[in-house]
Amino acid sequence: MAAPFWTNAALRSAIWVGAAIGLAYFQKPNGASLLAVRTDALGWLGGCIALAGLALHFWSSATLGRGERRGAAASSPVTDGPFRYVRNPIYLAGITLLLGVGLLYGPWRAVDFALPLLLLLYFHVAVVRVEEPDLRRRFGSNYEEYCRRVPRWIPGRHLTDEAHRAPTNADRR
Repeated sequence: MAAPFWTNAALRSAIWVGAAIGLAYFQKPNGASLLAVRTDALGWLGGCIALAGLALHFWSSATLGRGERRGAAASSPVTDGPFRYVRNPIYLAGITLLLGVGLLYGPWRAVDFALPLLLLLYFHVAVVRVEEPDLRRRFGSNYEEYCRRVPRWIPGRHLTDEAHRAPTNADRR
């Protein structure tokens, strides 16, 4: 019997939330509770960023979980929910969550910037070298078209090749 579609979503959540709790444990002052967070503006900013990352993570995981319910018969990637704005919202949400948790505890050291940056580098390489080629094989032209429309990491206007071309005389008329 196949596992329910939400199993993968729960595993993704356990990994990212577990990483956030682990980071909080190592960032908190010695002997203090995990609730011993900063109460200054940077602490509030960190809390807001962490909550935004957590909300994006749950939205992304639920959307992907619904898409995974279609199983191997799916002919197109998941492109709704947060996936319509960025191709890798779960990774983006996880890094945002960890960044927010890191800001909750002070003082920041240079090494504290390393974790989010190293994770972003790792995920970028994994996505470009492993995930995207697999999705191209699986979904073909549907995935190619999705890549042209939706940016990999940073939500916002995605510039296509059409937007990069120089204007011609016909465009100026």
